[in-house]
Amino acid sequence: MTSHPNNCSSRIVGIQCPKCGCRHFLTTHTEPLRDGRIRRRKRCRHCDRKIITFEATEQLKRASDR
Repeated sequence: MTSHPNNCSSRIVGIQCPKCGCRHFLTTHTEPLRDGRIRRRKRCRHCDRKIITFEATEQLKRASDR
């Protein structure tokens, strides 16, 4: 049995639903926060579990590198 190079678990990035393990989400709401981050409310396409993610903008990432 041969494995495909893209199936390597160390290369998996992104979020995974804690309930069903699905990696496909619909973004239902996006909101910029005062500190420069972005809050996104997402819903799993498979089981409808709702999650919230926080994303840093490029400006915040550059400022933290200094």
